[in-house]
Amino acid sequence: MTDARTFLAQGDVFDSLTEAECRSLLATRTFGRVGVTSGGLPVIFPVRYLYADNAITFRTGGGTKLRAAESGDVLAFEVDVYDTETSEGWSVLALGRATVLTTEHEEDDVPTLDATRAGERRNHYVRMHCELLTGRRLVQARSVHPDGSS
Repeated sequence: MTDARTFLAQGDVFDSLTEAECRSLLATRTFGRVGVTSGGLPVIFPVRYLYADNAITFRTGGGTKLRAAESGDVLAFEVDVYDTETSEGWSVLALGRATVLTTEHEEDDVPTLDATRAGERRNHYVRMHCELLTGRRLVQARSVHPDGSS
């Protein structure tokens, strides 16, 4: 079995993020991936989302994501960033139980995620409360001199 560290440049490391850092980073993006189980297999879908009040909200049509929320399933949600010029980035993973917030996008207190297209039926809002947050930051190796300076 190959050690995952062999894919990193020599000296590059993954540093763990604090829960507060994970929350802060989730709020900086609007595009992520939601993972659900369908027929006993993992399925991952890209979604536009809004993070507020320790919850991720996204809009969906009828289907796998909506069925998972209606059942109160635990979902996985991942968002990441990687800069090819600096070889640095981060990834945040959230786990939590999903609920159907509403099936009407005109309701008060429902975030506007993106404009619907004519004939589109993605009018169900799903909210996933973040019960577990973990994250890692990829940090590029730095030359450190014996005196501690970079």
